[in-house]
Amino acid sequence: MTTSPRSILLLLLGAALSACGQTTSPTSPGLAAQAVSGDFSRWGMSWSPSTWKNGDPLFGCTFSKNNLTLGGGSDAAVYGWLDSSTCSEIKSNRWKTQGTRFGGDIYVPNVAGTTTTLFTYFNDGTVWNEIDVEFVPSRGSLHPALIYRNGGSRYVYEAWIPAASNAWHRVDVNWTASSIIWTLNGRVVFTMYRNASLPLGATVVTGSGSSMQIPAAAWPTRSQQLIANFWRGSNTADARGFLGSYGGGTGQAIWNNLY
Repeated sequence: MTTSPRSILLLLLGAALSACGQTTSPTSPGLAAQAVSGDFSRWGMSWSPSTWKNGDPLFGCTFSKNNLTLGGGSDAAVYGWLDSSTCSEIKSNRWKTQGTRFGGDIYVPNVAGTTTTLFTYFNDGTVWNEIDVEFVPSRGSLHPALIYRNGGSRYVYEAWIPAASNAWHRVDVNWTASSIIWTLNGRVVFTMYRNASLPLGATVVTGSGSSMQIPAAAWPTRSQQLIANFWRGSNTADARGFLGSYGGGTGQAIWNNLY
């Protein structure tokens, strides 16, 4: 792999800290860090860096492989950078199925107007489903969400759970035929239950308390790809309503031990 200018800067920073008798913090890649030039392996899976701009008007940046750094040696983490024009995304070759779990350790930087995520995704051009773990610093929250579309309206089922930024979080999502359970730092924080008698209604439904009912028509049943990203909003009204205003901040998200 080649080394990007940003990675060189991080390596020089690590060398400077070592010369002063200090070690790099757990939120910085170490001296053996590597830039990402293509597909790579982590946590028993193959991953691909995204290099495109999401067409959704919420997104205000272009995914770049140059923003990604792999920890070296015993550091198995993936580091994703964000600035005003570029952001970070990795896609696994592993597709999650109903009856399995996904999760891992995520470091969430406190950059207003951004989100650090781990989610599953399916889209065949007609049906779109997502199961989301999204940390939103401007709201001080974790945003567990389920998205469904079948050639027409998009339906979003969501909640907002307090969660700190500039902090590590361990997340787990257990997706079954009857429920989806979000666990944050060892505590169940939200559950969605499949309801066969509930019709599709409002296109955005925000749950209160610790659980909510989901129409069976919106329930995910097909295999979905595992994806992690760190991106900023476009500062449209919808983006500000979701993520808050982005004011040009930079930051680094970290993912480790994903499954």
